[in-house]
Amino acid sequence: MTQTPNPAQTIAGSILGTKWKPRLIVALATEGRLGFGECKRKLEGISNKVLSDNLEDLREHGVVSRDVVQEQPRRVEYELTAAGRELYTILESMADWDATHVVGTGAPTVLLADDERRLLELYSVWLAADYDVVTAADGREALALLDESVDVAILDRAMPGLSGEEIVASVANAGQRTPVAILTSKQVSPDDVSIPADRLLRKPIAKAELIDVIEELNRLNTVAPVARDVEARAHRLAFLETHLGSAAKSTEPYRRARAELDALETQRAAATAAREPWRRLLEREDESESTTDDDRN
Repeated sequence: MTQTPNPAQTIAGSILGTKWKPRLIVALATEGRLGFGECKRKLEGISNKVLSDNLEDLREHGVVSRDVVQEQPRRVEYELTAAGRELYTILESMADWDATHVVGTGAPTVLLADDERRLLELYSVWLAADYDVVTAADGREALALLDESVDVAILDRAMPGLSGEEIVASVANAGQRTPVAILTSKQVSPDDVSIPADRLLRKPIAKAELIDVIEELNRLNTVAPVARDVEARAHRLAFLETHLGSAAKSTEPYRRARAELDALETQRAAATAAREPWRRLLEREDESESTTDDDRN
């Protein structure tokens, strides 16, 4: 019978307990396939020799695969294996533990704003175990509470005082970028594609859906502004398609929003392409240095 390893004495623990290997795993998990030079830039301060040794160790343990994609000039790329992706989920769990239990971090703060007291109480009960919940029963109270301490805001669209849309616009004008979802019970309209929110939710909403949306919104706090804008626009288009069907695509608001999103994505692609020659040049220089270091050793 196979003996269960001591949790304090595992290979996984020895890998994750080093300085550079967890950072390599995170870089490969979040960026995908990376060349040697790209890995080095993601791990500021690492030498070519140390990076080479760490990559080789991860390959020996089946965490990382190495693929020669070009012979002249020689270029290799590294990628997480299935085992490597499982280690990354462990790292994510450790980060979640930090966020919940480490002093000074704490659980994410969620602002819930809805003038229906029954729903407000229900949502609060659903979230109380995993989040710090702040509630508001009207728009002006919600705006007063929506400061930098709030990680995620869930706002009802129609509230006395200020609507959810007015609150989002006011916060954005102040330069604050708290991720926001707007809950609506109104009939979905093509004009909804222009609502300035990261997510749109149709009432009634189930507990699992609410929690999933909060996790998505909290992730947006670490996403670049342009990428977040693209994601929000794409979500709003999908929201219209879900609730209005294929007919939504023939409406003027949808076509206009689709054109704006296409233009934004084209600009992003052009900017990435413009940086590509410099990236390849830096990779060749870094890989050349790595080859020289390997020859010396």
